Amino acid sequence: MTITLPPGAVLLSVMGVRGPPDHAAVLAAIRRRDQAAHVQADWPRGLVTIQSDQTPEALRLAVQDAGFIAAWLPYPPRETTARGAIAAITGALGLGFAGFVLGTLTGGVVALLLIAVTEFGGSGDSGGGAMGIPVVAIGAGFIGGVTGLLLAVFRRRQDSTRTTPSANGRPTP
Repeated sequence: MTITLPPGAVLLSVMGVRGPPDHAAVLAAIRRRDQAAHVQADWPRGLVTIQSDQTPEALRLAVQDAGFIAAWLPYPPRETTARGAIAAITGALGLGFAGFVLGTLTGGVVALLLIAVTEFGGSGDSGGGAMGIPVVAIGAGFIGGVTGLLLAVFRRRQDSTRTTPSANGRPTP
């Protein structure tokens, strides 16, 4: 269920509302501040949309004075769906795996280059240079995997903080 704010409407997040008596108390607090206010509530999500001539701060204080925790939201909260959560997890795992593969390949190439420029084969050499290839490759793979996961988290966080102005002048996600 997506919330669309009417022009000039105020959206409050109200916590501590437990049932019909609390619903009535919130509505009464808003009506005491503005008799002509048009109020729509989504009680399960704790959201109240108010069309009023009062400022958002005045309406928030009215609800707070009634004994509830209230916060003015400049735009509706983002919807989180199962599909979105699965997409985020899949994206993080995909970038993590890609980072692991690219890191392993890069580590293998770097290890081979190091062996090519380093002289091995003298007395007492027991193949230590060749044994280092998988160690360097796997180590670089883990570094690449962690880098991929961090990139996925950073990209997801960056996407969630982008906002654009809406028709009513308030930012929307």
